[in-house]
Amino acid sequence: MAGISPPKIELVAQAVDNTDRSGSYTFAGLSFGPEFTNRAIIAVAMLANSANAVVNQSGATIGGVAASGNDSGDAGTSPTGGASCGVWAARPSGTSGSVSVSFGATSQACAVFVFAAEILSTTRFAESVGSGGAGGITSDPTFPASASGTINIPHDGVLIGGIARANTTAPITLTGFHGQREMALDTGHRIAVGWKWSMPAQTAYPVGYTTSTGGVIYGMEAHSFA
Repeated sequence: MAGISPPKIELVAQAVDNTDRSGSYTFAGLSFGPEFTNRAIIAVAMLANSANAVVNQSGATIGGVAASGNDSGDAGTSPTGGASCGVWAARPSGTSGSVSVSFGATSQACAVFVFAAEILSTTRFAESVGSGGAGGITSDPTFPASASGTINIPHDGVLIGGIARANTTAPITLTGFHGQREMALDTGHRIAVGWKWSMPAQTAYPVGYTTSTGGVIYGMEAHSFA
């Protein structure tokens, strides 16, 4: 098999901008790794704000190419905060380029994790849904310390996702992934990203997270790819 085998997905870059911005963040000069057959670049973008700010992501470009994707997020005043996590995929050329993420309101910070993946299509096979099979995996309405959802996986599938949690630095453990990276974002938020590859076809595969602290605004999003 040409490309990354194994694994079919590798983390090739990450970047953080802790500046308050409205509308968009752009990260220039990020590594995309070497080119190979069926290479796609997948960016997981996470935004957070200590105030009640809806930072839902409306789109992204990767290497100048409009990306396919979606996000999950939440905002509120009790608890207070705003957070979102989006998964975006495109097929740009070259070994490096920029990643731009567009959103509403103002975000205190943004982090992006950039992956090179061997996938047939940049259109996701499936998107994670919350417990009970409806909606995204978000803090509303109970703000739990741990939560889970499900996602359908294609044959030999790739899974990638993450979570952004506002106004907490409690460590995060993602469930349902091979690899994980996590970090503090800005002065008091926490984010994590996870990935898995060479998965068998299955329905309602469980994904989620655990922490020690509830009562927090968060958004979690995961996509599978063939």
